Amino acid sequence: MPFSAGSEKLEGRPFNADCSATATSAEGCWPGTMQTAFDLLPDAVFRLDGHEMTFSGANRAACERLGYTREELFGMGLRQVCRWSDIAALARRLDDLGTEAPATAVFHTVLRRKNGKTVAAEWRVSRIPECYGGGWIVAASVADRTDGLYGANADSLGLGLPGHDPLTGLPDRRLFERLLDRALDRVRRRGDYLFAVCFIDLDGFKTINDRLGHLAGDRVLCEIARRLVGCVRPGDMAARFGGDEFTVLIDDLPDGRSAELVARRMLDQIRRPIAIDDHSVRIGASVGVAIGSGECRRIENLLHDADGAMYRVKSLGGDEVGLFNGNDSFRPVKPR
Repeated sequence: MPFSAGSEKLEGRPFNADCSATATSAEGCWPGTMQTAFDLLPDAVFRLDGHEMTFSGANRAACERLGYTREELFGMGLRQVCRWSDIAALARRLDDLGTEAPATAVFHTVLRRKNGKTVAAEWRVSRIPECYGGGWIVAASVADRTDGLYGANADSLGLGLPGHDPLTGLPDRRLFERLLDRALDRVRRRGDYLFAVCFIDLDGFKTINDRLGHLAGDRVLCEIARRLVGCVRPGDMAARFGGDEFTVLIDDLPDGRSAELVARRMLDQIRRPIAIDDHSVRIGASVGVAIGSGECRRIENLLHDADGAMYRVKSLGGDEVGLFNGNDSFRPVKPR
C-alpha cells in the first residue's frame, strides 16, 4: 500500500513505526509574524523537519485542505499523507540541495486527506531563512479536478517562500498589504484599536553596492531583515517593500508613543555595524511612521502618509524617525 506505515527506512533519518515524531505542542512552531503571514495565503503551507520528515507547522489552508487540525498535523509523519516513493524522492532532493541558500525543489505528489480521499498536488519545497529558525517550507497547490491542471495560485509561489521576498525571506508587498487591510477591518469593528505603519528607506545603501558589489548589498539587506524581525512582536509584520525599502506593521498599540519607541528601536538596530567579509559597514535609515485609527479608511492613504513622513526625514538629512501627525503635518521623533 502506498500510504502504509511499514518498516521501510530512509538512510540517515530516524523514523518510528508510524513515521511520526514525538510532538508535545503545536504552539510556537512558527514565529508569530510568519504564522500570521502564511495564514493569509490561499495555498496549503507546511513547515517540514527535513531530518525526521515530519510536519512541524501548518497554515489555516493546509488544515482545511487535509481535514486535520493544526495540533493533529504537528509532528505527523509525511507518510500518513504522502506516498512512500514520493517521500523517498523528496529526501533525496533535500540532501542534494545541501545547505547553501537559496534552494527550492519542485515535484508532484498525491496527498491523502483525513477522510481517506486523495488529490494530486504540486509541492514547492524551499529553505526557511535562518531569521525564521531554519528548516524547510512546503507550499502545496492542489490540482484542478476538471482538467488536471494546478490552480492559478501556483504561479504566484515564485522560487521561494509563498508570498515572501526570495532574497530576505520577509513577506512581500502584496502580502503586507493584505495584512494591512485586515488591520483596517479591525479598526472599523473596534473604535479604540490602534496600529502603526513604518516605512523604512536605507540611507547610503547605494554606496555599499558601488563599493563592495551587489552580493555584499544583498547580504546587508538580509541582515537588516533579520534585525527587523528581531524587533517586532508576534502579530506584527516586517516586510520588504522593494529595493532597499522595508515596511513594518505594528499591531494593537496602546498609544502612538509605543509606535515611536518601536521605530526608534528598529533604527538603533539598523545602525549597528554589519560584517561583510573583511569589511565592517554601517548604514542608516529614514523611518516614517503613520498611525492607523478610525480616521484612516484606505490602505493607500496610510502607506502614503508613512512614505511621506519618511521622505520628510530624508530631506532633513535622514537617519532619523519622523511621525505623520495628520492633515499633512509632520513631527520628527527625537531620542528620549
